[in-house]
Parts: sequence; C-alpha cells; structure tokens
Amino acid sequence: MFFSKIRSSWLALWAGFLHFMYLDRPAKNAAKPSFYTPEELREKLKDRSFQLEAINWIEMTLRPLENDAIFLAVAQNRPTDARNITTRDFRQILDLFAPFIESGTPAHEKGHHIFDALGIMSLISNDPWIARAYRNEIDAAALAGMIHDGLTGVQHRYIDNNWELDHGEIWAHEVYRMLEGLVSQPVRLLTAYFIATHPHRTKDVTLASGYIRRPWNVKIFYYEDRPVRIGDRLTKFTDRLENGGDSACHFTRHALANVDGALVGGLDLNHLDGTYNFSNSLSRLFAPSLGSISMPSLKDGEPVLKDGQPVMENVPSMIQHLKGYADSAVARPYSPYNMYDDFSPNMRFLMDWKIANNKKLIELVQNTTGTPNFELFVQLMQMKSGYPNNDQTQKTIELTRALWERTSPEDQAHWAQAFEFALASYYEWLTVLETQISQATDPTVLAFQPLVAEFISQVKG
Repeated sequence: MFFSKIRSSWLALWAGFLHFMYLDRPAKNAAKPSFYTPEELREKLKDRSFQLEAINWIEMTLRPLENDAIFLAVAQNRPTDARNITTRDFRQILDLFAPFIESGTPAHEKGHHIFDALGIMSLISNDPWIARAYRNEIDAAALAGMIHDGLTGVQHRYIDNNWELDHGEIWAHEVYRMLEGLVSQPVRLLTAYFIATHPHRTKDVTLASGYIRRPWNVKIFYYEDRPVRIGDRLTKFTDRLENGGDSACHFTRHALANVDGALVGGLDLNHLDGTYNFSNSLSRLFAPSLGSISMPSLKDGEPVLKDGQPVMENVPSMIQHLKGYADSAVARPYSPYNMYDDFSPNMRFLMDWKIANNKKLIELVQNTTGTPNFELFVQLMQMKSGYPNNDQTQKTIELTRALWERTSPEDQAHWAQAFEFALASYYEWLTVLETQISQATDPTVLAFQPLVAEFISQVKG
C-alpha cells in the first residue's frame, strides 16, 4: 500500500487538541502582511534580516504541518462562515498576483501559469479520488496549482541556491501574506504549504554555504477513507502535465528553458562569430537522435578540468530529454515521482495523452524528413509563453532562432513534420483541457469555468 491508514480515535482527539493549540491562538509577534511589487520584493530578498524572517516563518508556521495530526486539523477546520470560492474571488486573486505572473522568465512566464491553471482545474474537475479530500485542501490545491511559480518573476528559477530557501519556500512566505482576507485562514495556510513543498525534493540538499535543505513530508495518508495531504501532489501534478515530454507543451518549453538557463549563466548568443562554443545542452537542442553523448563539461566556454583531465558529462538530445520525462510517468515499480498517478483517474487520462503524443513526436523526428518551417516553432514559442510576450521572452525566442540557423540542414530536415505535428497537438491539448473543465462537478472548478475562454485566448494567438 502507498498510504498509511490512519483511522484510530487517538488521531481525531489529538487533531482536535492541536486545532485549539495551533489554529485558534493568534501567532505571537506575527509580521504584518507584505504587499510588495516584484521590484520591491527583489530588493527585499537581498536583505539578510528579511531572509532570516522568511526562514523563521517557514520553520515556525509551515514545518508543523509535517505532523499528520496538525495537518489533519487544518484540513478539517472549515469555519462556519466559510463559503466556496467564487468567480469573483478568482478574478480578485489573479489580479493581485498578475504583476508577478506577467514578469515571469521564459518557460515560467504567463503561459506557464495559464497552463498550470488549466491543468489543476482539469485534474480537480470531476475526479472521484480528489473529490474525497477535504474542501480546504481542494481549494488550496486549486490556488497553489495556479500560482506556485510566481516568484520566478522576481528571482530567477535557476539561481535557487543563493540562500537557504528555494523558490517555493520564498514564495509561500509571500503568498500567505498576500492572501490575507481573500480566503479562510486554513485555506491560506494550506496554499502556502503546497507552494513551499511543490519542488520535488526527496533528499537533503547541501548548498555551497554548507546549509542543508531538508525534504518536506508530503506523504499522503487516509483518515476515514479521505485522502489527506493530497494538495501537494496535485500541485506537483500540474507541473508534471507541463513537463509530460509531449510536443504540445514540453517540447516548446524545453527549448525556451534551455536558452534562458544558459543566459542566466552568462551565455550571450547575440555575439555569434562562427567559432562560439555553445553550452552542451544547447548544442544538442535540435539533434534528431535519441540517447546521450559524452561531452566535456564547460564553464565560460572552456572545459572543466579535474586532476588535469576534462570532466565529462552525458548530454541528452531534446527528444531524449522528452522521452525521459514520459518514461518516468509509466515506470514500474513506482517511484516517488509517479507513485500516486494511478489513484487519480484524471491524472492518468491526461498523462496518457501526453505519453502517446510524446511517442508520435519522437517517431516523426527519427523517421521522417522534409522541408521544415521554423516559423511554426516560433509561433509555438510565442503562444506557449502567453500574449503579449515580454521582452525577455522575445529575446529568448530570437536566440533560439539563432541556434536553429546554426543547426545542419541534415538535422533540420528531421523536424519538418515534427513542427507541424507539434502545432496541431498544441491546439488539441487546449481542447482536451477545455473539455475536461467543462465536465466539472466540483464547485471550485465550476467557479473557474467563466475564466477558461479568456485564459485560452492568451495562449492561442
């Protein structure tokens, strides 16, 4: 069994006690709510006193939820005046977070958040397993699924190791404050928890400073046949649907993320001179073969040496990277990555679509050739990023074009039918999500339905 079965009366009694001790007593010396602009928050994150405040808040406020009884108490605590989230609530919350979402970096920009929102609502829509969870968890998962990557517009996703907290934990600290008065206290607390835990960390991570980041307790358990702590997994599911290895989304997102990540490392592809040494991952971006090749690890364009010898690394092609993501979704025996997929019929349906799409894309790249139209891929990058594209995304798209132009004609030919298939798949995936949401029985998703057409228009072009 994947779940702990927790049914005993002692847990209910303990949860009730903790509800009184933990939920109903005001926090001492609680910080005032912070409503920073992205620019203000960027400066605050450089302030060590602010960092220490955030670290302390995580340890004192969110870490206790790793205790099953405390988590259960919060999940069960539905205030008597609580009401279901309305369409107006969604609009108000999204307006509040819009400046952060719209300033997101390529692959984590507006388009990523839109697909996350459509993904989480598709998952919750009419899923019988999710419907058994407590309403507080479902509402918190809906919010966390939509906005969990909002910090990427402030601190770049690929410099997560600057100090003790990662992008999920830092953002949880801010979201908790920003949601004050917009949702109930339990939903607010759970939303922050799911945002903090969404990066998939399964073991201790030691930073260059020596600080050790601990993994979070994200284990689902049952109480009276209700799955509990399910919201963490649903938030992770939304990212998994974005990274399903398919041509509809991940194919395009992987290219943008690679180029953008290289830029963060100081690579400027605007200065191509015919002899520029690309980073390894970029050199394999449009390679039409599966598998990885061994290449010297590079830093600032030069090989990294150890004991006088170059350090080698295995560098997968784009399609190998996509295949790896899809394979991990169906790996057996189950891993911490996919161990809960089959409990959610909607997750299984959506992920199976992604896997079938992935197989077709790889088949086309490997087995067909033609005259490619790269503008189809440009259109995909523009749509996937969400309209209007910000300056950073436009720059990244042009740098991806520069990489394509330096790809050999023989390799380019393998992408002709793949580009066409990817564009068709993109529209098909939007239809799949829209249809799934239209069949919703969950009240939170029903409240979201009026926003669907507006969301899709921003990633359709």
